[in-house]
Amino acid sequence: MNSRLAFLSTRSAAFALMAATASAIILGETPLQAQDQEASGVVRGRVSTDTGINFEGAEVTIVELNRRAVTRDGGVFVFEDIPPGEYTLRTLYLGAAPVEQRIVVTGDGTPTVADVVLLDAGGDSDAASRILVFGQTASASSAANRKRNSARVSDSVSADFIGQFPDQNVTEAAQRIPGVAINRDQGEGRFISVRGADPNLNAVTINGVDVPAAGGDERAVALDVIPSDVLQTLTVVKSLTPDLDANSIGGTVQIGTASAFDRRGGYFSASAEAHYNELRDLFSPRLSASASDVFDVGNGGELGIYGSISYFNRRLGSDGVENGDGLDEIGGTVFPVVIEPRDYVLTRERLGATLNVDYRVNNDFLLYVRQLYSRFGDDEIQGGTVFEADPDDGGNVVSQDSANLLLADQEVESYVSEREEIQTIYSIAAGGENRFGNTFLEYSVSYSQAGEDNPDYVEPIFVADFSDTDTLVGTNLADPRRPQIITQGGGFADAGAYELDEIVFESSETMDKRYGGQIDVTQDMDFGPNRGFIKFGAKVALRDKTSELDALIYGGADQGLTIAGFLNPDIDYPLGLIAPQALPRDVADAVRANQAAFDEDLDEEGSFIDSNAEDFRIDENIYAGYAMGSIDIGALSIVGGVRVEHTDYSASGNEVSLDEEIGELSLAPIEVEREYTDVLPSVNARFELTDRLLLRAAYFRAVVRPNFEQSRPAALIERDDEGEVEAEAGNTELEPYRADNIDLALEFYPGDASVLSAGAFYKNLDNPIVPLDFAGQPGFEGFDVFSSFINGDNAKLFGIELALQQQLTFLPAPFDGFLVAANYTFVDSEAEVPIPGGGVREAPLPFQSRHTANASIGYDKNGFQARIAVSYRDRILDEIGDPADPSQDVFIDEHVQVDFTASYAITDEVRIFANLSNLNDRPLYSFQGRRSVNVQFEEYGLSGSLGVRITL
Repeated sequence: MNSRLAFLSTRSAAFALMAATASAIILGETPLQAQDQEASGVVRGRVSTDTGINFEGAEVTIVELNRRAVTRDGGVFVFEDIPPGEYTLRTLYLGAAPVEQRIVVTGDGTPTVADVVLLDAGGDSDAASRILVFGQTASASSAANRKRNSARVSDSVSADFIGQFPDQNVTEAAQRIPGVAINRDQGEGRFISVRGADPNLNAVTINGVDVPAAGGDERAVALDVIPSDVLQTLTVVKSLTPDLDANSIGGTVQIGTASAFDRRGGYFSASAEAHYNELRDLFSPRLSASASDVFDVGNGGELGIYGSISYFNRRLGSDGVENGDGLDEIGGTVFPVVIEPRDYVLTRERLGATLNVDYRVNNDFLLYVRQLYSRFGDDEIQGGTVFEADPDDGGNVVSQDSANLLLADQEVESYVSEREEIQTIYSIAAGGENRFGNTFLEYSVSYSQAGEDNPDYVEPIFVADFSDTDTLVGTNLADPRRPQIITQGGGFADAGAYELDEIVFESSETMDKRYGGQIDVTQDMDFGPNRGFIKFGAKVALRDKTSELDALIYGGADQGLTIAGFLNPDIDYPLGLIAPQALPRDVADAVRANQAAFDEDLDEEGSFIDSNAEDFRIDENIYAGYAMGSIDIGALSIVGGVRVEHTDYSASGNEVSLDEEIGELSLAPIEVEREYTDVLPSVNARFELTDRLLLRAAYFRAVVRPNFEQSRPAALIERDDEGEVEAEAGNTELEPYRADNIDLALEFYPGDASVLSAGAFYKNLDNPIVPLDFAGQPGFEGFDVFSSFINGDNAKLFGIELALQQQLTFLPAPFDGFLVAANYTFVDSEAEVPIPGGGVREAPLPFQSRHTANASIGYDKNGFQARIAVSYRDRILDEIGDPADPSQDVFIDEHVQVDFTASYAITDEVRIFANLSNLNDRPLYSFQGRRSVNVQFEEYGLSGSLGVRITL
């Protein structure tokens, strides 16, 4: 049987299984339904405050029948098949007083409407409208209720919670969630790591729609693209059920936007703030607004429209220094081989918008269209100096001591690059929900795309040769974390000494598109005396990813251009010496004005290689089906089932070969196709030991496909004029990660919105992907270097999570307004790194941080709110330097950051606020082997903002 027929057979079998399950449900239920419908009723309602704010995540119970429901979007709950009679309806929402009311159910087909109005702990509905909707208590209550009533192991934060921190984007908002660590770029959060897993092992959805990755190499979604103030909820799901995609080992990050049905009537909110960056000493504007309303369209129908927009034009910068090539010993003293001071000037423009339209035809029929658009423009000028110490066996060492080395006859490179990289994310989903008695039908079609466009990158490189001059250049290692360039003589600062050596022009575009369709059917039913449901569904996700780069590389040594003609007078570098820098666009204009001369100095080989080696196209189609069931047995709830995913993968790229010995450059297309099927079981159990104490246990199997950099059909092979052959290539035969995951958690809810939880997790990963030099191995004997990737045998990741959220309402006023929150995650991992030529060594998984913690103290009373927060992430393994030598491994050092926010409600509608970020001025630092060996040091300074928010 060929692979296509095998796939069709597998998919047909999966759908046949679901069809058979559905038939059994319908046939098995029909007599019971007919019997019940003669003498049963429906109870439906909505949980809200008296001001019309609806609450998702409230637990509603018909006490006498022990029937339990959790409110959905819009605060809605429904009970079917309720025998006629009088019952007690109890509503529990942590942070509010329990509400009990008597209801009467008839068997005449008329639904019993039981809307619930929440009260605060003292029984005051007006206070509930204030406490449960806005502020730290409201956000704590929302998070606690979502966590308690979830069928999965998960944690979430609400929009109000996000607004209590100076977080600029989704990544930074997620760092407050237990088990989450973040990777930063220019001081801003970019990628999310969950439970120590590589960010590429996570999945991201927006309103249930898969989000592709804007970058060309990775699957990880850079969530700094999306501003934090267009969110309604942010949830990290840590254990999977069969109705979720099985493409996450760390966790699934679910981004939710608001609906007009979250409240009754009209709503408007707007904010304006001035954002200050200490390093740039500039203010930047940030604006946001959101509005919604619900319209009566007749015949019991309602139309809800919600929209939001956010704009932030942030001007920032950074100063840093890097050591690009480790250390060397010169005259008995160790010095950095390469010192590279760097100066960044950036403008980051974020524009985010949402538009959601919901049409409730009636209580059993909903249609919707939900959209999110985000554009992130990253305008960056990066200037740097590269000094590679060339001691010439000590012959040109002028002076040397334990911290300083000064050399004659050296070269210094000054480069500067400018680009405006634009990343976009767009997501749209259209679908509906229908309830037919005990049957609940959900369906949707979706489209999402993520792109990265860098249309006009330019990088001129200038070189100063100080041979046979009195200019001496060297290094200072008094502070190993921040090595500096030192010099004597006037040449180093002379802009005229730096001649144009090369200029690079590039344009690149990456586009990742996904088309999806999904249908889910839930059938409520009785399993003897126990209530539950069976659910099944199917999904198709079609992915098309392309990456293209065009490059032109010109030499410039014969053109006589120096930095003096293009000098940037505004360089401010406080960490030591940096060479003069040019204005890159001015250099580019000069090159274009003299294009004919530069065309004669075109690096055809380099331009050809860069323009073709990175181009690829990947089509990845995933067809999935699942069947699952849930049953409530007293205090025990179990959800389990199986998901089947079939992956159909095809890709095309290029093999580029350069043979300098014979002067030959060639290009050969590469195409590859693969198919494979995964069967992915899961089970989640939730047991209420008491009303306040929950025990959870979960098992699930997940599959994560290789990164595009690792598996794309691309190769670059270069033979130099001495006959050495080096190559780098993707491995199209890589197997995906497959992992078995186990979770165990205990959650205690002592009262109000307080939560104490402890959990443990274990992940057994098959086929971990690691880099390897294949040179000299069978089939690669002719290579001196062949860098690619290979599947390892196995890796393990395990850890514990502890979390506390406590309102101090037991303290006397005014101290009863305090709220404390803290979480801590310990993660350990075991992986084997293959050593070229044979053998392995133990190493942690990349991006795994052993310790992650957050702590905050907040105050919320009488319109005043304040919170100080500390986040901590231990060091992480960033790169395996040499598989045989752990001292060459590169680590990103631990990061501690202190943030503060405060606000005051001038009126019920107007609130002023202030934020401070990175109060402790924490830099980024990475090192090789030990902390004294600099790889990168970068500082960003403090940021702050002042603003006002209006809510009507």
